[in-house]
Amino acid sequence: MSSPRASSCYDSLSTSFASASLSSSSPTLPTLPITAMREKIVGKILENRVTLIVGDTGCGKSSQVPQFLVQENMGPILCTQPRRFAVVAVAKMVAMSRNCEVGEEVGYHIGHSKVYSARSMIVFKTAGVLLDEMREKGLNALNYKVIILDEVHERSVESDLVLVCVKQFLIKNNDLRIVLMSATADIARYKEYFRDLGRGERVEVLAIPNTDQHVIFQRHVLYLEKIVKLLGMESENLSSEYCSGSSPFTADAEIKPELHQLIHKLIIHIHKNEEDIEKGILVFLPTYYSLEQQWVLLKPFSHLFRVHILHRSIDIEQALMAMKICKSHRKVILATNIAESSVTIPKVGYVIDSCRSLQVFWDSNRKTDCAELAWVSKSQANQRQGRTGRTCDGYVYRLVTRAFYNQLADYEPPSILRLSLRQQILLLCCAESKAINDPKVLLRKALDPPDPDIVDDAMNLLVHIRALQKPSPRSRPEPTFYGRLLASFTLSFDASVLILKFGAIGMLRDGIILGVLLDMQPHPILRPFGQDSLFMEYIDNYFTVNAKTTGLTGRKEVICMGNLCAFLFWQCVFKDKYRLERLQELLKHGRANQTQTMLPKLEEEWCASHNLVLPALHQVAEMYDEIIASLHRYRPECLAESDGLPSYYSANTFEHTCHLMPDQCENAGALVMDDDLLEQDLGIMKCAAVPFLGQNEVLEYEVAKSFATVIKEMRAQSSQDTPGNQHVVHGEGLITGEVSLCKYFIQGLCNRGSQCFFSHSFEARRPVCKFFFSLQGCRNGDSCFFSHESVPSFPSALVSRSCLQEDRDADSASHSKLFHMSSDGCILVLDDIDSYFTSNLAYHYNPTSIIATTSHEDKSTHKNWPAGVRVLWGLSHPHQTIMPNSTESAIPWKDVKWLLWFPKFDSEHWEEQKSIVHDFFEYLAIRMLEDALYDFKVIVTMNNIRFSYFQVLLHFTFSYLINFPWLHIGGNGILWPTPLTIALFLYTL
Repeated sequence: MSSPRASSCYDSLSTSFASASLSSSSPTLPTLPITAMREKIVGKILENRVTLIVGDTGCGKSSQVPQFLVQENMGPILCTQPRRFAVVAVAKMVAMSRNCEVGEEVGYHIGHSKVYSARSMIVFKTAGVLLDEMREKGLNALNYKVIILDEVHERSVESDLVLVCVKQFLIKNNDLRIVLMSATADIARYKEYFRDLGRGERVEVLAIPNTDQHVIFQRHVLYLEKIVKLLGMESENLSSEYCSGSSPFTADAEIKPELHQLIHKLIIHIHKNEEDIEKGILVFLPTYYSLEQQWVLLKPFSHLFRVHILHRSIDIEQALMAMKICKSHRKVILATNIAESSVTIPKVGYVIDSCRSLQVFWDSNRKTDCAELAWVSKSQANQRQGRTGRTCDGYVYRLVTRAFYNQLADYEPPSILRLSLRQQILLLCCAESKAINDPKVLLRKALDPPDPDIVDDAMNLLVHIRALQKPSPRSRPEPTFYGRLLASFTLSFDASVLILKFGAIGMLRDGIILGVLLDMQPHPILRPFGQDSLFMEYIDNYFTVNAKTTGLTGRKEVICMGNLCAFLFWQCVFKDKYRLERLQELLKHGRANQTQTMLPKLEEEWCASHNLVLPALHQVAEMYDEIIASLHRYRPECLAESDGLPSYYSANTFEHTCHLMPDQCENAGALVMDDDLLEQDLGIMKCAAVPFLGQNEVLEYEVAKSFATVIKEMRAQSSQDTPGNQHVVHGEGLITGEVSLCKYFIQGLCNRGSQCFFSHSFEARRPVCKFFFSLQGCRNGDSCFFSHESVPSFPSALVSRSCLQEDRDADSASHSKLFHMSSDGCILVLDDIDSYFTSNLAYHYNPTSIIATTSHEDKSTHKNWPAGVRVLWGLSHPHQTIMPNSTESAIPWKDVKWLLWFPKFDSEHWEEQKSIVHDFFEYLAIRMLEDALYDFKVIVTMNNIRFSYFQVLLHFTFSYLINFPWLHIGGNGILWPTPLTIALFLYTL
């Protein structure tokens, strides 16, 4: 588990949270409507396997029910939330209530961030995390006494799949207790869904009644008719002007400039007429662009407002700053639906609801998941309404007419009915438990079963790309090695495919980083909110090649390339520099100097001066290591082939000397949070030595060109219904053997007549659409003039052999090639306790050239050592072998040409073993620096699964030496230098 990190705003959360801050043994709960129901809630959960709790927003469900259960010794408790922000915010709130640090009694798990321990009694997770755990561990993932599925009205694919999987496991485990909670869900449907669990079982429904608090804190809802009058405005047709129509069935959900102006005027009006400066304003808008538009309008009023942004691209710790109560300025929170449920933001007195949201769906024309603006449901609107009236009186301004609102759907359509389900079906096929590994059967049992044709289409695509296979025509598809490998990555389907396609062309390391960047937010390069041109300038400082020359056609691809370069820049210019300095200090003084102890602060300042977001860089590094570990568990051929430094890397690729100057951009990237942050920003120095990577055009060009080609192949592959005939694209998109249609002829503008190189026949093949073969796809679909049919030629196979399982058998001949010994070289065998390995080596090599170490000190009990072998007794490894306490080492390092280590690790004590491996590689690096061991080979044998756990230690120990001309790093994170070699012989169980 990763160690818990305290939030920057932890100590300044709401006073309403602080009132619950008492001892964990018997905390006094704040006065909430749910408090009076405590005994009844606990009793009903004990009596029934499924309990539904319905309560108004703000009644205390999310924070109090887990604590009720823990106080009755019903822990550990698992609680799911629909969004990462809600997971972290509620976990921090409950931890404060129980007077503990996050990661102790209360913890959370979002994405790749695990902040909990074996002692945690309440753990919050996203539905996606729980789904992954059920797929990998089956029923063991539900090793909790009670599982709480909160906000069940949020109908994401992950939430629906968690629901159906949990129901299957309920049938197998009678001791499992499930609690469903929501303020606005269709409870009757959920009650009906669980009726068939068992004979005589009942599904209990508990309604949390309103209390006097709701008499004290009122909510007033105003619609467009009253809002316009309130602002002294006039309009003949409100729905037409602000909603593009009179009905949500016919009106476009786009946000017009007039609506932005209306929101701005409403914010100013509220500020002028509300005397309590602590009462904040929460504005719900659907997209990042609409948040930017409103932020630009508010920017001239920075003396009045403190503006916070809640969006998935904003770092969670930064977003949590919105929880602070501001006493000097009016707090304005611009949010997407990330703030729609679970979270109580203190002192929100006003909610402005645009009544729009962004919905993701599968676009059959563009052959990709797309997003479009849509009208919210009444359920969503009620959730947004519930963000106020919790800690003070509240006003809700819905920017639609009352008649328009009454026509909104009661509930939003489930995502499971809108998406292609490719990834979900593959993951289910790879599940360990038979209860959930048949997607066709399982999806038919969902609360809203998807169309069987959609499921069949997704499965056919997976069969087509060789991720699934059918042993016989009537059998259900089963995952192939390639499919299991794809499913092992905790990334989206497209990102996983991209990684393996890069691996097939020998660029695995770059592919992993790009795959991670496709999925994550925020990116490593700082994105100044509301300043898009400045953001693209930051991208250009890292990625300097003209994208058009590489074939990249989309903005998203260019941004990913810039962030790839930024990540490599951080690793090689900052991280490697200080790793090398640390080893040199250890070599010289035996301890790290003061600079090393101040490294976190130095790293923050360095990242700020180079427009980088440090938490995002750490997240990329962590996800990179997880994917590498998955690759080592499966050992595809591409991993074994990625054993050298790519030709486009060079020793001086990352040479950089900082030239710091005061920041010339006013508040660049700063969301106006509070005075302390503003004072810190004033002292930021920016590096003016741009472009940062220097002479790296070859690296950028080669990676970008491969990126463009891989994307084209992926897009073409997903657009094919069957393998069919594949056309080959060359040059500017012409089809081999055919002449493309002249686009100027179609427009009546071609003046070349018969001299035109292109065809003037309407039966000619159209040129290739460059947008279709980008990450975004072509929005024109079948109406597009250009062709969506051609398939790029590189690489040609649907699944490269490099993405299949490694099939190299170990043999003595291949191993003996490592031992071309010269007459003056010797072999060092470390920690050979029972002389087994040394005895075998002595059969093939001169025993006098072998040196062996052992931790045993009693020579009389070990008499089987081969004659001639020099044995060094009583040396514990690695502390006394590689880095002895005495000034003189017993090992003649200058003569050692081969070092062999055969660690004997058991199946337990992983952390202790990890420490030994870490020390081995770190001490080895210091020894190499001290004795200048240039012609030196290291061979380590280790179980493959264990190596997948330990392997990152080697990468982080040696990557600093990339600038040494005699040392290189392999693309898979394994060191593979020349002439220095570290070979890791891996064996499977």
